[in-house]
Amino acid sequence: MTIPVFRLPIGVRCSSINGKVSVSGAKGVVIFDSVSNLHRKGNMVLFLPYLTPYESSLFTQAIFGVVLGYTIELKLKGIGYRVRKEKEKLIFSLGYSKSVIVDIPVDVSVNLGKKTFLLISANLGVLQNFASSIRRYRYPDSYKGAGVLYENEIIVCKEGKKT
Repeated sequence: MTIPVFRLPIGVRCSSINGKVSVSGAKGVVIFDSVSNLHRKGNMVLFLPYLTPYESSLFTQAIFGVVLGYTIELKLKGIGYRVRKEKEKLIFSLGYSKSVIVDIPVDVSVNLGKKTFLLISANLGVLQNFASSIRRYRYPDSYKGAGVLYENEIIVCKEGKKT
């Protein structure tokens, strides 16, 4: 049986305290829970007891996140759909009678365009949860294709009524 050993890139620091593994680098810090203890020698990291496949994927995602970062681009498609940022909140005009106000998580930064906005974070789990929570306010319509869409998402619209 081979022992799973992780090699850390230059500039990445890793520590384990009280069941929480912390990975920090140029793009930020990612913390996740683990029952394994971290043993380190140089840039080599070994977890004892061994990480489960789920925890192993979390660790590799954390390393990629603190080195490269993750981005998700969302588009607003529809008449009158807008987004603006005030302090640490996003305010959406999505065709409802009142604006939808969403708090931005601490780990996520937002870049706004006219009809697109970019979510950037080192933590992939937080980023995906935030993007799906925004999308939940206005799913793309199956007839007009209007709503909050991912960057390269293609909506196949249904045919309207035939008279």
